[in-house]
Amino acid sequence: MMTNIQAPYKEECYICGSTKIEFYKKIKGFSLLKCKKCNLKWVVNITEKEIIEFYDQNYFYSNSKMGYADYLADEKNHRRNAKSILHSVNKIKDLTKLKVLDVGCAMGFLLDEARRFKACDVYGVEVSNYAYAYAKSSLEIDVIHGELDSSHFASEFFDVVFLIGTIEHLLSPKKTLAIINRVLKSDGLLVITTIDTSGLFRLYSIKPPEHLFYFNHNNIVILLTKLGFKIIKIKPYFVSYYLHDLFHRLSEFFSFSFLEFVSGVIKRKMPNFYVKIPTNEMILIVKKIEEVEDL
Repeated sequence: MMTNIQAPYKEECYICGSTKIEFYKKIKGFSLLKCKKCNLKWVVNITEKEIIEFYDQNYFYSNSKMGYADYLADEKNHRRNAKSILHSVNKIKDLTKLKVLDVGCAMGFLLDEARRFKACDVYGVEVSNYAYAYAKSSLEIDVIHGELDSSHFASEFFDVVFLIGTIEHLLSPKKTLAIINRVLKSDGLLVITTIDTSGLFRLYSIKPPEHLFYFNHNNIVILLTKLGFKIIKIKPYFVSYYLHDLFHRLSEFFSFSFLEFVSGVIKRKMPNFYVKIPTNEMILIVKKIEEVEDL
């Protein structure tokens, strides 16, 4: 997952600039604020060092509510969801041999699928040393280890940029979006998935230091519009889950041991059975319409 330098804290909303903000809550020593006007929630007291240390190998093999139980074991499902996203984008813009970037590419499954699907010229950026090493060595993807920096790529280099389950992890989404705006071609697309706190399914956990920003489908549009993008499509994000993993996640959220028992039974009896369902997330496909300066 990606990070970058945190903008200086000011007593105003990170998105809309309203001064009608309030202390929301404190979790594990991390403080969150909430904007009364646009309903953004965000973490204010966290450092880049804390974030980088968080995304070690344990993040991808975690028994806690943060991270993944076994990221590699779920490779087939990650690829299934990646294919679904790529097919959705391809309906809007033919991806054949285009240059694409995945910011927060993890182990590179989406990029590998883009390469297989439409012979895309693929690039990734990943802050986790463990995930970066896998994408680089096992999948032989051109991946930058670290954060997306304005010096990495030339202006108007990419046709499509992906931020899949990444923007909520960023210390400064505005800075990252400004860089993406610069490296995208004039008609380039940006694809984002993230939690929608005002969506149909409002079940989500506040869990710093993993998630730092909690958007909804209104305030994220304000942010993207300010940074030179036009919304092409925004809708609930349908995701494929192994059924046993779905029950495991529900067990963690509701703290029901019975659901964990059901998860175990399903994993033994039907380990590869999956369902595609609407989630608490949204998917946005947006187009660059004007240039903005790097922040």
